[in-house]
Amino acid sequence: MGTKILNDIHNDMKQLITAITSFEENEEGFRICERFCMTNIKHHRYLSVNSNSTKQAIKALITKFSIHGKYDVAKKFEELVDAFLLSFNFEQHPQYDLQWYLLTLLFELAKETCKSDLESLKLTRGEYTFNVSGEDENEVTEEIDWAEYLKEGQENFFNDYKSDSESEWSNDIEDDVDLDSNFEACTNITNSNKAVCIPFVEKELNNLSLALNEELKSKNWLFSNVQNTWWNELRWRKYPVKSRFCDAHLCEIWHKANGGDFYTLGTLSEYLVCRELLWMFYAPTQMVVFQQNKKTEFFIRSDISIPSLTTVAFNSILSPFCKYFSMIRDIEQFGIRLYSKQDNFCKKPPLTYETYNAILRQHLMKFKEKIIDVEKILVKQDSNLTFLSLSSILKKNLYSIQILHEIHKKSICNWKLHPNWKCASKLLSSLYFEIQNSHNRERTNICTSLYLSSLTVYLNIIDTWLSEGRFEDWREEFIIARLSGSGSAVSESSIQYETFFLRPLDSICLADPVLQFLIKKIQHIGQSIELLVSLDRITDIWKISIGRNELKKSLVDEFYTKLEVEISKYSINKQKEEESVSSFQEEEEVIKNEYDEDMEKNIIKQLSEFNNPFLLKALEDYLPSELLKRDNVDGVGISEIQNIQIETNIFKRLEKISNYILPLRKILENILTEILISRYNGVSKLVKNIMCEEYKLESHLTLMRSVYMMEAGHIMNKFYQRLFYEIETNQMWNNSYFLSCILEEILSQWWTDSSSRWSITVSNTHTNQVLMAVDNITLHYTIGWPINIVLSEKTFIKYNEIFRFQLKLKWALWTLNNLRFNDLEGSKSVCKRNKLEQFHIRRIESLRFCLLHAITSVHTYLSGQVLQNLSLMLEKSLTQAESLDTIISVHNEYLKKVHEHCLLTSEYEDLMATINNLIEMCNHIRARWNYKKLTFASEELDVLENSYNKYHTYLALALHNAVQNKDANYLTGLSSAFNCSMSYVQQ
Repeated sequence: MGTKILNDIHNDMKQLITAITSFEENEEGFRICERFCMTNIKHHRYLSVNSNSTKQAIKALITKFSIHGKYDVAKKFEELVDAFLLSFNFEQHPQYDLQWYLLTLLFELAKETCKSDLESLKLTRGEYTFNVSGEDENEVTEEIDWAEYLKEGQENFFNDYKSDSESEWSNDIEDDVDLDSNFEACTNITNSNKAVCIPFVEKELNNLSLALNEELKSKNWLFSNVQNTWWNELRWRKYPVKSRFCDAHLCEIWHKANGGDFYTLGTLSEYLVCRELLWMFYAPTQMVVFQQNKKTEFFIRSDISIPSLTTVAFNSILSPFCKYFSMIRDIEQFGIRLYSKQDNFCKKPPLTYETYNAILRQHLMKFKEKIIDVEKILVKQDSNLTFLSLSSILKKNLYSIQILHEIHKKSICNWKLHPNWKCASKLLSSLYFEIQNSHNRERTNICTSLYLSSLTVYLNIIDTWLSEGRFEDWREEFIIARLSGSGSAVSESSIQYETFFLRPLDSICLADPVLQFLIKKIQHIGQSIELLVSLDRITDIWKISIGRNELKKSLVDEFYTKLEVEISKYSINKQKEEESVSSFQEEEEVIKNEYDEDMEKNIIKQLSEFNNPFLLKALEDYLPSELLKRDNVDGVGISEIQNIQIETNIFKRLEKISNYILPLRKILENILTEILISRYNGVSKLVKNIMCEEYKLESHLTLMRSVYMMEAGHIMNKFYQRLFYEIETNQMWNNSYFLSCILEEILSQWWTDSSSRWSITVSNTHTNQVLMAVDNITLHYTIGWPINIVLSEKTFIKYNEIFRFQLKLKWALWTLNNLRFNDLEGSKSVCKRNKLEQFHIRRIESLRFCLLHAITSVHTYLSGQVLQNLSLMLEKSLTQAESLDTIISVHNEYLKKVHEHCLLTSEYEDLMATINNLIEMCNHIRARWNYKKLTFASEELDVLENSYNKYHTYLALALHNAVQNKDANYLTGLSSAFNCSMSYVQQ
């Protein structure tokens, strides 16, 4: 800012301060104002003034003057503002919006405008002076509390009336106050709270304010047209009846004939009672005709009627409506309690209840709008509406209130006492079964609208969880909850995949197929989502499920779009709609050809130069389709953004579709199945690819089979032979570190990267018996997250059981194969042995061959038929699997089958005990595999032979029965191996 300009501003500022404050330059106040103003000028950013705010402030000030009865002030102020704006060509001034700067400054400097003195106006030619009081200059007129006057009489019922002459009180009293009457017509009003009447004579208005006159006229109008004074006058009020017919005076005649005191009975016109009846439907509360007891039930006042009806008949006509007042009040009180604040109660209602309440209120407001329409007809009095005609009109709409109340009572429980998830799930299930069990189309459609609106809360929770990875259940109303102690994502140190659990639900929820489907799918998808969040790969979801040129829809939008398509299939007017659409398109083409092509090209050119896709979106209804198809918003076509518009009111849409009840269960289940399965497939495929390609899951599973199942026989053969030797010869074999080193040394030759992950632990046992030692050996494979989701502790338990069984079979074969015939012959030649020794040698050799046959059969069945075949099936299933959950289930099913086929389940305990006895016999055979020990071993050999015969026979029979009765076809080969007849001993 130049110094010269700043000095000019400084001089002008001094003059402005002197003009406004009357301070002299040598005064302290002047210097303070000067410093303040100059500081603001130097350091102000000089932003443009908001002209719209100034215009609104001017309009508000004019309105304020009018409300306070200062009509001349409002008119004069408006004229002055217009004169100021036209007094100078502000557009040519170098300062932009100068006029609004000046007006804003005046507003900032102005004092309280509501206390403006009328005398302060400088009157122009032709105007006259006036006094506010009209009598005494020192007397101040009483202020009118307009808010209280406007609140009286339920002003909501008067908003739509066209003129004052259509007021509901026009036919109330024949001698109502006439605003155009003379002074004598108002002299009877003496109460200070009543209207103040002023003689309206032109000759006497010279000294009286026109504004004050308008104010008093308005006050008189309020008392005579709005304020319901007859409410307080009911005890002595008698509606005047001028009819000559006796029926019009039935109430008076009846009470006098019965000896009653007619003067204690109040009578109203049928018009006023109809008005109050309609008011009760809009705002049920205690009024004149309708009263309310302590139980919030409504009833008819006993000392009131209309002149043409007795009190009994009057009560019988209006009493049926009282139950509907209670219904409306219950529905409204539900919404009030939802948002009521209590100091000692911090719990918030479920969002499902709030959404349900919103759509419930919409249905209620539709009914109230119809009541207002009926009241408008009643107020106009174009037709004579009586109790009977009004009842017939109301009954058409009261059925919907009854439906709403019945559904409400069945579906809602006390959310303050019950957990939010029980309230929300019960609401959804109750509404769903109401749809299923409904026999009425209107009832079905109402339930559907309530159900679909309430379901959106769950859909939003699911959508946020699946699309952004955030499980946001702030009100704890979702059917699935996070395990306590688990964080927002799966911890890397955790080996648990199940981070969520199903909340306990009511029996009605367990029978709900929609909730059960959500539970089944969402639990699986949720675990995959949590895994992606922990891997920081949540943004990759839409790369698989959505193409590049498609718009990512929310779950709710997609649900309603598909719902619109599905329900449109059942439309009875579908063919007519298609015909109308085709005819409309033809008309549109004809009209389009009439357009000026040059103008259209010019518009397209200008809009294309703007390169503003949001402007195109705003004008898409007015632009040619070619332009919309060519321009994109962030790679997404505008034409693709234009989705099918769903009507906001689901109930109206369903009412228009068909005259019959739609198969909503099929529609809802199909839509949810399609949406969730598509989301599930996309997420699952992404997780599966990450696990297999980045974390080499399939390689780890192959390694498990190679070691635990001993599929890599050439490698594991070295290990178990070394293990058997150490157990039988080394007293210090039970050192876990020693055995782990042996295993690592052998495996490192083939799997160098993973050999360090393996280890062996041995429980505290001291034995050189391999069979006892094997039961205390556990093989470990240390694997980190997230592979431990598949290879969990439970799977390793089964792997170790199969591994121990394999070791026992390997040891039995290893033992039998290591028995040398030279140990039986000794140093003597065979010819020199006697027949008894020779016979014992042949017997123990036969036992060895029989055991070798039996154990080899079991080993062949296990290694070939079970492990190899099932491994091939597992590899095939893993190749076809599209999700991590499928991989987990396939792997668990594989382990279950292997465990079962290896006879390790409880149903095959007897078979497994017999096989173990056969394996232990190998130890006995080896202990007697020496000619020195066979001399006097006849009885021991008899026991061994009998035992083998018994075991072999039992296995043959048990395996045969298992194949025949237990459908264990996989045991057919093993059963055939034991069905052969063998002769062990020659008697």
